Amino acid sequence: MSSKHMNQTRLHVFVLLTLAFVSLPRNGMAQSDMLDHGRMGHAAFMTSTVSDYQCLSINPANLAFAPTLEYFTSSTPLETGIERITRRFSIGFGQVGASIRSDALDKTKLLDLVLQRGSAVNFTRNDQISLAQSFADRGIRVNADVMLVGVAYQTKKYGGIGFTVRERIGAAFLLNEGASDIIFRGRNAAYFDSSYTNWRGDTIGVARRPQLFSQLFDGTRLSLSWSREYALGYGLPLVTGRDWRLCFGVTGKFLQSFAYLDARAENGVFSASSALSPWFTINYGNATTPSAITGNNLVPVGEGYGVDLGLTYTSNTFALGVSVIDIGQMEYNGNVFAAGDTLVNGLGTPGFASYNFIDEAQKITGDGNYFVWSGLMQTTSKLPTRLRVGGSYSVSRFFRFGFDVMAPLNDGGANLSQAIVSTGVNYRPFSWLIIASGVGTGDGMNVFIPGSLTFSLLGGFLETGITTMDISSLFTDRLPVISAHLGFLRLRM
Repeated sequence: MSSKHMNQTRLHVFVLLTLAFVSLPRNGMAQSDMLDHGRMGHAAFMTSTVSDYQCLSINPANLAFAPTLEYFTSSTPLETGIERITRRFSIGFGQVGASIRSDALDKTKLLDLVLQRGSAVNFTRNDQISLAQSFADRGIRVNADVMLVGVAYQTKKYGGIGFTVRERIGAAFLLNEGASDIIFRGRNAAYFDSSYTNWRGDTIGVARRPQLFSQLFDGTRLSLSWSREYALGYGLPLVTGRDWRLCFGVTGKFLQSFAYLDARAENGVFSASSALSPWFTINYGNATTPSAITGNNLVPVGEGYGVDLGLTYTSNTFALGVSVIDIGQMEYNGNVFAAGDTLVNGLGTPGFASYNFIDEAQKITGDGNYFVWSGLMQTTSKLPTRLRVGGSYSVSRFFRFGFDVMAPLNDGGANLSQAIVSTGVNYRPFSWLIIASGVGTGDGMNVFIPGSLTFSLLGGFLETGITTMDISSLFTDRLPVISAHLGFLRLRM
């Protein structure tokens, strides 16, 4: 298999998993948390501290942080102290972050899914039964953030300006008991209490008392979002005192979408809509759409605009910040489809045989065309608006403590399901090393322990580092959070 095909396959895994869930006899719904990944040098708190281009999509007010002189060691009669001026100009390339977490799988099985190995490639009947039970009222959440380029310039008097280009991918799949049973056991699911053989000799599972998608899968939700974000932000000091300043910031965003899906069954109501680039080669059966895009290239299927607003008070030792992120909406006008509520009946597949969702999804067929797609000219969705509040306190030039709270402000398909709270410490034992860690909880996670290492080299000119959302996942097997954020190159001048 070529490397190009392998890379495309890995992206398809999550898209086709979602579509398979929607196009099976079930109603789909899942949730993507779109967690903001740790920036270089930060782990448990960012809202009041992260600056330059890294504060875009966190708190744009921090662009107004003034360049200052940092002291690391004091001078003595025999030695010169170490001091460093905060750099005004910063530029970064290739900062990549990704995470996958599940309350349905242990760490070994989650790694098998990611790497498509071992238990993920050949399910036995017992595996299918076990997975159907494991995923009942549970799911998987995936997030990726790739910053292609980021630049910022900050001054003491006029504030700062920053620009980034990011690829942001979020997906989540939360299944109720009925959806999980049908996906993994297919026609052998308990829902199908009868069967027959069709003219091709295939066994078809039938429910003698069929239910609607909205009934059978109430509590299931699926979401998927992949967009390219162009963000331009400006932060300025509103009021300045002798050793403090109150800063305001705003970021404007233009987004191009390559994939969108929001499918849910909630409180007896089913809805599903999607817009996917033709690169994904999704088969919608006989359905057509007036917004069709020909070919198989990776092209945008929609675009939108967003705004971030932020306010930060900062002094020599204390900072408090608040921001509202992703105010706006997307409009999709390419390959737009929607699906309505219908009866769930007539399934021929024996269930998923592996985590190779590309192959498995093609086997999900219904005898009787129970799932009906219809084409649309366009559809819209809200951006996942979030509120961020955070504070931090510097005990000395070595230690800084802080906290962050991030909460959803709407029910957009890619938003958090509940608030996330975290607290931690940044420790700088040397001028060239920052160690950060903390503890947090929320959004379906019990407790997670973020951590990061950042290396500031050549007098602060070059920085590189790594961050993870949960150090404890390296040592425990239950409720894993597999994540990493790598900053390959960051220059400050």
